[in-house]
Amino acid sequence: MQQEMRSLGGGGLALWFTGLPGSGKSTLSVAVGRELEQRDGRLVTMLDGDVVRRILSRGVGFTRAERGDNVRRIGFAASLIVRHGGVAIVAAVSPYRDVRAEVRALVEAERGHFVEIHMDAPFSVCVERDPKGMYAAALAGHISLFTGVDDPYEKPLSPDLRIPTQHCNLATAKDLVFDFLEGRRYLVNTGRAGAR
Repeated sequence: MQQEMRSLGGGGLALWFTGLPGSGKSTLSVAVGRELEQRDGRLVTMLDGDVVRRILSRGVGFTRAERGDNVRRIGFAASLIVRHGGVAIVAAVSPYRDVRAEVRALVEAERGHFVEIHMDAPFSVCVERDPKGMYAAALAGHISLFTGVDDPYEKPLSPDLRIPTQHCNLATAKDLVFDFLEGRRYLVNTGRAGAR
């Protein structure tokens, strides 16, 4: 089935999780990816922002222009996955609206569906979570150009899906994603048993 999907051309899907650091992008994207591997016939590829920075964008800094270049690289990789009928799951802060619009256009040019999922956690909640200690370092002045502290995060004005992560647990957030995908008929039914 996976080979059939690749041969069709187009028909791919990009799920783009955006939000402040600590908003839950990676956690939810991994959970969604695992379930998609069970429920959907297409190959699923994870593109986590931290991993991309270590490999694909090594040496790229954190100015606005450099952040834009980093997100465009992720978007280009996602568009290649979509071109071959796969599913790209992206978890990246991707702080600027104009660059997110660019990567949407890249994916849609490959006849794929682009789903912008805003992990809507307030700044105060992300600071409290601070899983990597980055907010503490930025607020203390040890890190500069940190999104949400001294570099802006441009909240999506009309994302495809907005998830208030401070008000729902992982299972509920995952259900919101799959309800959206099912409602739009973005899933490929292979007859495999679902994980839900």
